[in-house]
Amino acid sequence: MALVKLFGNLRQLAGSSTLNVDGKTVSEILSTLRLQHKSLVDHILDGPNLRPYYKIMVNGHDVSLAQGLDTPVQEEDVVAIFPPIAGGLE
Repeated sequence: MALVKLFGNLRQLAGSSTLNVDGKTVSEILSTLRLQHKSLVDHILDGPNLRPYYKIMVNGHDVSLAQGLDTPVQEEDVVAIFPPIAGGLE
């Protein structure tokens, strides 16, 4: 099982900052997550696509620069999911 780390408001939606999840790709991991945390995945995905400004990293590498949601995931991998972050100076 891959270790999924959640950040920001995603932690509250899942009730935890980390989850162990089965899946051979990022997409499969999100499908598995949806079974137990539908509202969490609904925040991350818009249909089959990653919502704008969300970032998913596998072992520190942005999946958008790899194979997107089809990026392979091994059992020992760490998948980090970051929600959009706003703020700063006006």
